[in-house]
Amino acid sequence: MANLTMLIEKLIVIQGHFVPSDAGKLFVTQYSANEQPAKQAVLFLPSIFEEMNLCRAVVAKQAQFLSEQGFNVYCLDYFGCGDSEGEILEANADIWQQNILDTVHWLKQKGEQHLTLWGMRFGALLACQKLQDIHQVMPVKQLVWWKPVLKGKQFMTQFLRLKQAASMMQGQQNVKWREHILAGNTTEVAGYEICAELLGSIDSLHIPTENPEGLAPDFTVAWLELSANKITPVIQKLIDGWGGSVLNVSCFEGSAFWQIPEIFEQRFLHQPMLDALQQRPVLEEQKGELQC
Repeated sequence: MANLTMLIEKLIVIQGHFVPSDAGKLFVTQYSANEQPAKQAVLFLPSIFEEMNLCRAVVAKQAQFLSEQGFNVYCLDYFGCGDSEGEILEANADIWQQNILDTVHWLKQKGEQHLTLWGMRFGALLACQKLQDIHQVMPVKQLVWWKPVLKGKQFMTQFLRLKQAASMMQGQQNVKWREHILAGNTTEVAGYEICAELLGSIDSLHIPTENPEGLAPDFTVAWLELSANKITPVIQKLIDGWGGSVLNVSCFEGSAFWQIPEIFEQRFLHQPMLDALQQRPVLEEQKGELQC
């Protein structure tokens, strides 16, 4: 009977919700432990394009683990992405920022009281854009970044290289694809239709160089720098700008699973992520994967 009770207590309920927004309905997947009060809500903000798809299984496993520890985890699909309404051609970064706000309003209506924003790659960049507005709706206790994109323009430069490589393989002439798209020529890149509005809105984003004002006094950022073994000068500059007591960086060696198919779990990240959410020092060593 004791074993059965333990099994029931760790039963994870996975639910899908459609959240209203001005652009269209947003699909949110909720992971929660059966009849266990949540310690806090964790809203996962994914990357975009193929990175979003390649991360899904890893994120789902991480969300299930966190829900077993008493967290309610919500995974958002932006407008025009995943199972949300709309097409990528209709989307832009401003709409996605509003999607986050709309979802936080919905979480508040559900009774959630404390919020952690967990951003993967481009999602970490998006999470920084309207922090004060989000905090006014629900107190933001913490940000957790997984391999954050620091500048939207750099992210899109790397993405557009896929188009350049494909064009060269087909023997086409060299084209400056960013200029081509921003001139009003919608272009397919790796299966996604990229228009000027979408490209321009992403290009304009960057992670602030200093800690945003107006947040909770105990607000922190846990930065998990994945597929890396040291803190770079660029990262150190951000640490100095935000303050070492606010921005804490831990480096993890391992596969860049957001770029590689057929990676379904990164179990070595489970405990460090839990430590980050509980605002404990991240483990110095986890099966040889963590080095910093």
